[in-house]
Amino acid sequence: MDKTKKIIIIIAIVMLTIAIGIIITIVVLNNKKEGTIYKKGDGTVEVLPEPEMDLEYEQKELREPTEFFSVEKCIQDNVDGFSAEKMNYLQGQRIMTYSVYGKINSEEKYYKVRVDMENMTYELEEISDDIYENLSQIKLEDDETEIPNKGDNSFEYEAVSNVDMCRKYLEDFKQKELNNPKEAYSMLDEDYRNERFPTFEEFQEYVNSCRDMIQYSSLSKYDVEIKDNYTEYILVDNYNNSYTIRTTGIWDYTILLDNYTIKVDTYEEEYKKSSIDQKIQANVYIFLQMINTKDYSHAYELLDETFRNNNFDTLDKFKEYVNANFFDYNLNTTSNVDINNEGSTYIYETKIRSGAGSAAETKNLTVIMQLKEGTDFVMSFSLE
Repeated sequence: MDKTKKIIIIIAIVMLTIAIGIIITIVVLNNKKEGTIYKKGDGTVEVLPEPEMDLEYEQKELREPTEFFSVEKCIQDNVDGFSAEKMNYLQGQRIMTYSVYGKINSEEKYYKVRVDMENMTYELEEISDDIYENLSQIKLEDDETEIPNKGDNSFEYEAVSNVDMCRKYLEDFKQKELNNPKEAYSMLDEDYRNERFPTFEEFQEYVNSCRDMIQYSSLSKYDVEIKDNYTEYILVDNYNNSYTIRTTGIWDYTILLDNYTIKVDTYEEEYKKSSIDQKIQANVYIFLQMINTKDYSHAYELLDETFRNNNFDTLDKFKEYVNANFFDYNLNTTSNVDINNEGSTYIYETKIRSGAGSAAETKNLTVIMQLKEGTDFVMSFSLE
């Protein structure tokens, strides 16, 4: 075979290979198959289809406030007096599906709400409470059927901020204190409840003696911290009462009604960083908070032993003195004070007021205090 023939054969083989490649490509494109091209050992080609993406979304408890209260409003627009307590949701590609548990007065209700995220519409279905005992028994299904706009079923997100949630929690708990004290008692943090109110009768006595203060309390300031397993809201009301609320769901929360019975981590951290003057003022604030909330036993324990034995050798005598000499509500309005010390003893002089109004009465309060380990302290006082 001469050189020319060899060249012709090589060119022919190359052209044939190119042609085969073109044919394979055309076949693949014409078949419109999507997937991975796999070349077999015999030289043939097979298109292996990609596995279908079967998206399965997990049903979960809804803990996002804006979404929770926006879905609740869909029900409230159709059902008078409904209040949602818990929700589960299932996320679809287009449709969000919610199961909702709540009450109308004391009557339990269940609803299913579907929200079309493209049309921003919703549809509502009441679920018989004879079938289910709790929300977890309701199995949500991914239904992607479009929800048309009927003119009265538009869905809208209404933003709920941290301050909104703080107001909601304060209002919710104070209504429970005033109207359903047994439920309020059950919502107290367990360790706090055992220490502060070992019996329901003691809690009920607190509510009855502080009823006006509870009824007219409102949010003054707040802080929010996101923990690993819960969210912590620290509130202060217009009476300078502190509350610590720990939530694991929108309405799944426990509460502490002060910051001294069980000191939270944030309080101890701030206290350690405080100056002597700040510590003294914080401790006086705690003492007055105990007096205001009729927590006589804890206030009594703060008294220096010698002072206590000389002046109030029993708790009943201390209660009698407090009720006769302090105001129903004692407001420490002095912000800049001189604190004198004699060795390890500090003298704090201030004025307390019976309220914030111009007609409020005033008295002079002198506190003599010794700081102990950590956040502990003892004190004596005189009131004129």
